[in-house]
Amino acid sequence: MTTRLVLVGLGHAHLFVLEAAARGRLNGVDLTVVTGDAAHVYSGMVPGWIRDRYTRNDLSLDVPALCAWAGARHVAQHAVGLDEAARQVRLANGESCAFEWCSVAVGSRPAGLQQVPGAAQHALPLKPLANVAQLRDRLDALAARGSGSVTVVGGGLAGLEVAFAMRTRLDARLGSARSRDVSVAILTRDTTLLPDRPALAARVQRALVRRGITCRVDVMIDAVHADHLQLGRAADVSSDLTVWATGAEPPAWLRESGLPTDARGFLLVDEHLRTGATHVFAAGDCATPRVRPDTAKAGVYAVRMGPVLARTLAATVAGRRLPAPYTPQRHFLTLIDTGDGRAIAHRAGWTAEGRWVMTWKDHLDRRFVRRFQSR
Repeated sequence: MTTRLVLVGLGHAHLFVLEAAARGRLNGVDLTVVTGDAAHVYSGMVPGWIRDRYTRNDLSLDVPALCAWAGARHVAQHAVGLDEAARQVRLANGESCAFEWCSVAVGSRPAGLQQVPGAAQHALPLKPLANVAQLRDRLDALAARGSGSVTVVGGGLAGLEVAFAMRTRLDARLGSARSRDVSVAILTRDTTLLPDRPALAARVQRALVRRGITCRVDVMIDAVHADHLQLGRAADVSSDLTVWATGAEPPAWLRESGLPTDARGFLLVDEHLRTGATHVFAAGDCATPRVRPDTAKAGVYAVRMGPVLARTLAATVAGRRLPAPYTPQRHFLTLIDTGDGRAIAHRAGWTAEGRWVMTWKDHLDRRFVRRFQSR
């Protein structure tokens, strides 16, 4: 007799569950993966793809191939709801997928994209990867035109790395004599850059100056238009290409599921990554640990959750004692690719910068992807 386990979404944490299944650690499980994505994209390498350091294959994992490797069925639809009482996942095509056990790892989406007028129509978020492909093409068109302005909305790590990567792509196409004919700027609502990490902010600010990227803080955006941004307390800003890289917010259906959520709508999980519902687990950006609700929405936490989730699911479906719980680390390593062959490292106030840091970051990123490509 088999137990039906459904993985909703294929965030980083679920890769470890597929790996456990492929290695025979989920015996007696009928595994299903629900995701409309054809590829799993390792977000840490996306800026490198923008600036041509990586190919699409370097940072992508084929979802049907991953499912075949794990012996899982792939349902090529996005989830739009979950009914824990009926044990059903509702799909975008109107159908449902039944489960006995369920794990949710659907990530997050950029905050404000649906709330700021014009943002959804005129700004480019960094997901899915097709958006990044469009971003590359639009950068090349601006370089070919020889003038223009690019704006990143959001001063977090993703926004910074994308700004650095876009500056590199533009410089390569414009040449040194005209490298600043297309400007790159970052706008953030924070009153200072990276306010919770001043040592990192100082290094990043120097790198921004070095790369010719401007950063404006304490900026509120009232609306996004095709060629400019309307600001709340300042003059409008010209922007031929606006990239939306704000903080995380959850998919709306998580709150609507009736499962316990935090104030923002992310699923609350206990130390074993269980939601308040008996048969539903969650991990990655879409989950908030009850023990430390201020845990950052960062990929490093999803990667740390992955092995714990895989072991916990295996024990749960087999009726065994649960393994050691998940405890979010208070400090984590941040590596920022500055796009010029160097990178910045930060952890618990310690910082470093140089080409050796970029070599270190490249090694870690490639090793993670290869782990799941080597099937």
